[in-house]
Amino acid sequence: MTFLNTLRAAGVVALLAVPAAAQDTDALTTSEEVRTEISQAMDAIAAYSEQERDQALAEAREALNRLDAEIERREQALRENWAEMSNAARETAEARLRDLRQARNRLGERYGALQSGTSNAWDELKTGFSDAWTAFSEAWSAADEDMSAN
Repeated sequence: MTFLNTLRAAGVVALLAVPAAAQDTDALTTSEEVRTEISQAMDAIAAYSEQERDQALAEAREALNRLDAEIERREQALRENWAEMSNAARETAEARLRDLRQARNRLGERYGALQSGTSNAWDELKTGFSDAWTAFSEAWSAADEDMSAN
């Protein structure tokens, strides 16, 4: 499966595993907007040749910053609504946010490899970054599934 197909197969990601009572939809960017923005950046990385490496890295850095901001907003919503949540909802939300952070850290590691890698390894490095993005998308999808179950 190509990088672009992997991104398309990931599908639409809804909100993180923060129960509905903990979400302030006016204050948070919708997950669809976040997904679209980040997917566009990931598509750009997949399309760039080694000669366009600097632009691909800039797009990736921007996407990672956006992911960090979105995760932080969700964590803040969780903190603000902690008292209204059941113990089970708290545990689920904490576990999913932890999974997302771990997946984001792996994505950051692959970005570092992409950034410091040699030109000869560009395609291989893009594949590693793609795989890390897929893992992040899966963690986010799992968080969404847990949220829907609550």
